[in-house]
Amino acid sequence: MRAGTGFLLVLLAAPIGSAQAETLRDVFEKAWANSPQGKTIVAKQEEATASRTVAESLFPGTPKIGLAQRTDRWNDNLGKEESEIGISVPLWLPGQKAARIAVAEADGDESQRSIAATRLAVAGELRTALWSLSLAQSEAVVAVERLEAAAKLEADVARRVKVGEIARSDLLLVKQETSSARAAAAEAKARVVRSTQRYRVVTGSDKLPDNPQEPVMAAAIDDIHPRLAAGQAIAERARAGMKLAQESRRDAPSIGVQYRRERDASGAIPRDSVGFAITIPFAGEVRNAPLIASANTALIQADAQYQRLAAEIEAEVMEAEAQLDSARIGAGLAEERELAAAERLMLMRRAFELGETALVELLRAQTQAIEARIDLGRSRARLSAAQANLNQARGITP
Repeated sequence: MRAGTGFLLVLLAAPIGSAQAETLRDVFEKAWANSPQGKTIVAKQEEATASRTVAESLFPGTPKIGLAQRTDRWNDNLGKEESEIGISVPLWLPGQKAARIAVAEADGDESQRSIAATRLAVAGELRTALWSLSLAQSEAVVAVERLEAAAKLEADVARRVKVGEIARSDLLLVKQETSSARAAAAEAKARVVRSTQRYRVVTGSDKLPDNPQEPVMAAAIDDIHPRLAAGQAIAERARAGMKLAQESRRDAPSIGVQYRRERDASGAIPRDSVGFAITIPFAGEVRNAPLIASANTALIQADAQYQRLAAEIEAEVMEAEAQLDSARIGAGLAEERELAAAERLMLMRRAFELGETALVELLRAQTQAIEARIDLGRSRARLSAAQANLNQARGITP
């Protein structure tokens, strides 16, 4: 039993002892680098760059080359031949290139702001995993102390039963408490292992920050919430897309040049000629109406989502502030309860040693003290998590 207790203590101490050089910011950056979103950041930037390159190109599409060959070999066979090669390039419509550049810039802005919003989401995952593990470790420490106290009491009762000071029924009662404490310690150990695994998934490491506490911070006046900025960028991208659809009411016109060589009969002198062509597609409702309607739908949806997001963020901040106030009150009350329960346990233990109270009263006081210790640990973890959660709601990363 002592060996099992020692093993649990080692398990609890190992992650903490290996993290003395880690700050919360360091752990967050590790979590970001370990996240799928962090690993695709370069691809997102390259995508935005490619969009800008296309928008700034000379032509809206790729040039085309055409080859043609005509002969009468398969009918009259008079030696008549005609060869033609031509190249055509698409042209920007008036205002279309500027609209495409605006879309590319909106894509780049959306990409950057979505990265900031995603970093905030990863920070939320880290905060949840960190404080879940911290709470599990706190409860496990109390479970170990409960087991050690029960084992010590069992040894004392066994000695007193042997000398005939108390009845054997008291020994059986304290053995039940020891078994219950041992089971609780095993469950606490399992919760620590489970929480550690979740923390490892988020950060890619077992190391905890040396000081995970976050002071409550206020966002700078000029700073916009990352999620709100991302929603704004999506709306601006949709607005730019609407403008591009309006400026692209027809397919791109094209201009081309052809070189032709022809011969009327076998032995005749070939004649060369050069021609020019321009193609101007007509605008039509069949083509344009669905594109403009789709762009308009995306714009309306983006604006509506932005308004909804702004209301959600405001509600989240107010809720986080209320939770922090509640957690502060709860932590203070839990500390008072723990102090009172610890003092009562000390008095009941002294009374039991003097034979002035029954064992069942001592066990009840011991259970109440353990529950108060657990509640205090939970309250403190809840307070720290509430501080981090308020920072999260305000859009502040570690």
